Amino acid sequence: MSIFVTPELLSAYASSLRGSTDVQEFANVTSSIYEVEEGSLFVPVRGTRYDGHQFIEAAVEGGAAAALWRNGEPVPDTIPEHFPLFMTDSPEQVCKDLAAYYLQQHTAKVVLVEGDYTAGVMLRMMTAWMKGRKTAVLNERQLESASDAELILSLDTDTEFVFLHIEENEKRRESLAGLLKPEITLICTVEADQTKAHSDAGTIVSTLFPPTPSSSRDDLPEWLAVYAPLIQTAEDSYRRLTGKAHPPASFLRPEVFGFQVMPAVNGGYVLFESEAMEEAELDYSLGWLSHTGSYDRRYLIIDEGFQSDRYHKAVHELFAEHITIAITDVIAVGEKAFWVHDALERAERDDVVSFYYKTHVDAVDKLKEALVGNNLIMYKGANREMIYEILQELNRD
Repeated sequence: MSIFVTPELLSAYASSLRGSTDVQEFANVTSSIYEVEEGSLFVPVRGTRYDGHQFIEAAVEGGAAAALWRNGEPVPDTIPEHFPLFMTDSPEQVCKDLAAYYLQQHTAKVVLVEGDYTAGVMLRMMTAWMKGRKTAVLNERQLESASDAELILSLDTDTEFVFLHIEENEKRRESLAGLLKPEITLICTVEADQTKAHSDAGTIVSTLFPPTPSSSRDDLPEWLAVYAPLIQTAEDSYRRLTGKAHPPASFLRPEVFGFQVMPAVNGGYVLFESEAMEEAELDYSLGWLSHTGSYDRRYLIIDEGFQSDRYHKAVHELFAEHITIAITDVIAVGEKAFWVHDALERAERDDVVSFYYKTHVDAVDKLKEALVGNNLIMYKGANREMIYEILQELNRD
């Protein structure tokens, strides 16, 4: 790790320093009080309804090592005189100037990844292959608490590759792309009609249907085969970025994509989420269930639900709305999971069959039925040991 912003560099952009500092570098640069950590540089941003100067005490308590401070702004008496405040006419402009200087001095290779859930598949492959290289990912979640300049200043000076993956906020995506100037733009979608024509030589389009680019490889496991076009694009991009041959496909284990895979009985598979999926990643997990392999039925098992606060009904109803027509069966178990079943029933969807069971005991027979045959099952829940036990019983029989 080699951090860019230091007190010495900051002094060149500030008009003066109030207090003193013996820190060598700042752990991060942030205007969000929620992102302040030990060693942070706090940036008090002023807007029409918000003034970060009012939160300097909370920043100090949170571990901030220093702060930018607007000239003429009164300093609260509770702030120790030795606490370093770098005085300036505009803290926001200092951040922008520092970010511009960073971009002048450091030239990491930047890849913009956009599209539907398959863009997330592409991102996971590329970052897995870059393991051991200094890589950073700037994503949608980070936009909530950081300006473009802060995101750039979050990059270490030895960063080799930056992946920009921002789907919803198109304005911020274009703004960051304009600053970072991606070397490659990867547009990934399920179907070709979801993409626009691009003539830019740095833009590569990859789709599942029809498979683009085409791939004749036959060394992929069943659960990964449909993503052959994405793998081909990732390989080509990897060679372009690094000048090296791509890692073997065997390197792409299920865990790379956030899942664990277990054979079911008579040709089927169970996908377990190996990490907690955020609400924004609903389409990612359901996309895998919808498009992976060729199976007779595609089961989604929701065990005990996945939200415990007072909004759990709305979250589960939202989840139900995201269930694609490719998913044939939904098995909901437990009190909170009821809301997914209820939403599907009220929607009167005839493309998916929904079952609800109050307890695991009630659900066992249906789970056994799902786990036998050429079916793909995605299990979302914390009782996977139960699935293991059912599979062991079925295999013994």
